[in-house]
Amino acid sequence: MKILLLANKDIASNLALNTLFQTISGTHEFQILLSSSVGKNNKSKPQPLLDLAFFEQDLFNQILFPALQKNPPLKSPKFQSFVGFKKLGIEVSEIHSINCMAGIKRVKTFSPDLIVSIRFGLILQSAVISIPKFGVINLHSGKLPNYRGVMATFRAMQQNDTEYGSTLHYINDSGIDSGEIISISKQALDYQRSYLYNTLSLYNKGVKDIVNAIISIEITGKCKSYNAHSEGNYFSFPSEHELKDFKRKGLKLYEYQDVIDIAQQYY
Repeated sequence: MKILLLANKDIASNLALNTLFQTISGTHEFQILLSSSVGKNNKSKPQPLLDLAFFEQDLFNQILFPALQKNPPLKSPKFQSFVGFKKLGIEVSEIHSINCMAGIKRVKTFSPDLIVSIRFGLILQSAVISIPKFGVINLHSGKLPNYRGVMATFRAMQQNDTEYGSTLHYINDSGIDSGEIISISKQALDYQRSYLYNTLSLYNKGVKDIVNAIISIEITGKCKSYNAHSEGNYFSFPSEHELKDFKRKGLKLYEYQDVIDIAQQYY
């Protein structure tokens, strides 16, 4: 099956893609298109969100991954950088607009049977959604429909939830996190660790849900799915006041231990 992977150029997407390639079996042809950010890439965001973006993107894309290319580890690393995926025979490129004629042409040229979205930063329109015969599925890092939008893990921690999760769902239109739900995987929140750690921890179960969906599609041509019982809640990026309140509660967006834990998987 030809599978187009739409992801974001951040560490969460990279870990998810690595997990996918190590988990999936069978013969598939993959291509990856990367967006550069999730949501509005606005430099007027509160400073804590800009710092978080550095940890999620710049630290790895501009420092760690280039260092790996110049000084590769002696033994084969567990995970590959985005450039490293090319060693697996997977075409990887960035895309800044997917719904324009050029973007649609790029998708049609690959002619995917299925599109899988993981943290992709661009909203898909009908011209792209209609291309793959098996449709488009998206892994959302939050429980739907209650946590639509961005930074769902932050909202779960903000509201003192005991558990959080990821949702695999179909994308049928340009609505955000609104398609039929395929599966939801839940796990306990670890309030001793950061928002970033908890978010990254979602992808082991979430990727397994993607693999199971691909197997189902291969066998039957579709996945069992259901409509959410309500529209739920949509969240945008937290405000400066919400971020200060988050910190006052003793909660962290990220910590240096996160970087150490992640980096060890690439060396």
